[in-house]
Amino acid sequence: MIRQVRCECGFTARGATDHEVIALILAHVAEDHPDLAAVETADDVRGWIELVPD
Repeated sequence: MIRQVRCECGFTARGATDHEVIALILAHVAEDHPDLAAVETADDVRGWIELVPD
């Protein structure tokens, strides 16, 4: 199973591990949603991860 998180803006981060997806989403938030960068944490993102077939 692949892990993914879909941002409300349409960006989708996919990876083989939770750590990989969390890093991608935190980088995306910092770049595209800087107002949320100080608010969203790795623990928040971990709760958004979906498992999808590869």
